[in-house]
This record gives sequence, structure tokens and C-alpha cells, in this order.
Amino acid sequence: MSLTCKAHILRDIAAGHDELGADEYAGTVADEDLLRNRVAFTCLYYQPVDALLYCGITAYDADIFYTFDPDTGEFVSLGWQEVGEQFDVKIHRSLCPSPDGLIYGATAGLHDITRRREAPGGKIFSFDPATGEYEILCIPSPPDYVQTITLDPERRVIYGFTYPVFKFFKYDLDADEVTDFDYVGSITHISALDDDGKLWGTWHPRNHFLFCYDPDADEITWFRHSVPNAQAGADVMYPGAGPVDCMINGGDGYLYIGTTLGELVRLDPKTAEVEFLGKPYPEMRMPGLAIADDGLIYGCGGDGGAGQLFTYDRASRAFHVLGNVSDGDGTCYRTHDLALVGNRIYVAETDNPYRSGYLWECRVND
Repeated sequence: MSLTCKAHILRDIAAGHDELGADEYAGTVADEDLLRNRVAFTCLYYQPVDALLYCGITAYDADIFYTFDPDTGEFVSLGWQEVGEQFDVKIHRSLCPSPDGLIYGATAGLHDITRRREAPGGKIFSFDPATGEYEILCIPSPPDYVQTITLDPERRVIYGFTYPVFKFFKYDLDADEVTDFDYVGSITHISALDDDGKLWGTWHPRNHFLFCYDPDADEITWFRHSVPNAQAGADVMYPGAGPVDCMINGGDGYLYIGTTLGELVRLDPKTAEVEFLGKPYPEMRMPGLAIADDGLIYGCGGDGGAGQLFTYDRASRAFHVLGNVSDGDGTCYRTHDLALVGNRIYVAETDNPYRSGYLWECRVND
């Protein structure tokens, strides 16, 4: 099998800039070209009802939410600038579809700590695709911003983690009430619920142990073990962050975790036992996992200009590297999320130090 990829460009910076730092908020907003055109793709959700791919992006002008039409290749802004504020510069890993047709999201920031007292904090919001209307629901932990959320549609609760202070919180949609569990010392790129509706995450600033929150008992179990090589993978995403790059419910009783070292592991929620499944490529990172209709796990990873796609067959326990995310002219610098749309795989690109991030469309050829 081979991989054919195409880059879809929302906006791109002009030539002539020096190498870009990852989080230089002040320098970016002071440059007219960078302010508008320095973008990256950070999270993806495909909505079958309207056949659109919803894209959370990084954009320093706060224009951070778009749709992409896979049939026409057209991007359309969803107008977050009209309801947000200047520090809402990305939707990181925070797009959650709900059975009621709404999409829940949260805003993240990149500003320097010297601006911390100016910034109101990240927002939990809902978006109605049918009407195009937003509702800002709460600011769960001001002045921190929200890096990732997980929706429990049955209990109508949103869980989240904040940055730069790594707090864990839950937000009850019906009661309009935030429970702040305060500092936990670690953060996942994205968490997941097990089949019993328990939320799994990491805690402890050095060891990045696992924890599990039981919403029915309203109790947290603090485990004293983590994923393999947790300390080695702890600072790969950004300083202080944990080793969990992606976490999904496999629909087979297990949670599957991609680590920042590019390793796939399996978590048994009944016992909290973690099993190492393998490392499909030599590069770091595994931020995107998705399960196809046939049960095959698709994943993305790679780093530093070596974006990769792979599959994992749970029956045979076999990995297959599909290839580099590249169109021949350029390569995905750092993958950040993926979405399966029919026979196409869409990959979000972020943190490119030389240009803006692109949305990559990939097809597997027999």
C-alpha cells in the first residue's frame, strides 16, 4: 500500500520571516502578516449530518473555528472573533459532538505569563451547526485557559484540563456548575471515558501517574503507576505536560493511548493495568487515534518534518506504517489530530517553524 496526500492551505505567512518560535504571542500579534496568517490546525471533527469537517485552529487574530468541505475544498470561518476575545487564540483538543446536535468546545491561549492578569480565561462554549449560533457557557478556571475537554453525553458533563496551571475540572451542563478539582500537576493531550463513564487522566508533576474519576461516586482514584516510559515522555509536548498524547475508547472494553514517545499502549479500566503494544515508527509523538468502521485503529505521529500515518490491527496485533504525510513538495511537520472521512484521512498540522500549518488529505492506495 502507498499513501497519496494533498495539502489544503487556509492561510500562509509570506516569505521572509525568520524561523518561528512555537509560542511567541507578542511578536506574532505585533506583525500584521503573522497576526492574520500564522495558523495551525489543532483538532478535527467530521459531522456526517452536514458532511463538513469542523476544524479547531490556532490563529492569533482569534479567528479559530472553521468548517472544511471535503467535496469542494472550501474553508468557511464560523466567526469566533465576534464572540471571543484577543487571548482566545486556539481550540486545542476541545471539539466534542453531542447527541443534541450541538458541538461543545473550549478556548486555549498562548500569551506570555506577563499578560496573565489581563486575560479573562478560557471559555467552554456550545455551537449550533444548524443556526450558526454560539453560547458561552462558563469560564471554568480564570485566568487559565482550557487545553482539552471530554464530553460525557449521558451525564451531560464536560471534563477539562487547564493551562498553564494544570487543573482538572468538570462542568455540569444542566446545573451550570463548575467543580474545580484544582492542581493535579500533569495534563493529557486529550483524555477519554471508559465504558462506565469514568474519566481517565494523569497527575503528579514528576511521575505523571494515572488517575480515574468516578462521576457516580464522585471520587478520584489516584494510581501510583503510569504508561511506560512516562518520565521520558513527560516534557515532549511542552514543559511540564504529561506523556499521554492521545486517548480513545476502543469500544472493546479498553482504552488505547498514544504516547508522546510514539508508543501505543492499552489500558484496562477494570484493573488499571497498562500493556505496551508497540512503537510503529522511530519518531516521537502519537497525538491522533481513530477507529474505522471495520475496527482498524488509524493513528498519526512523527515529528520534526516526519509526519506519519499508521494502522494497528487489534486481532493480529500488527502495525502497518502507511507512509509520510507529504505531497512531494512539502511534508507535515507535526501531526496533531486526525479524522476519518470515508476513504480519506484528514490530518491536522501544527507548530511548523517555517510556515503555517496545513490540513492534509490522505488516501491509501492498494
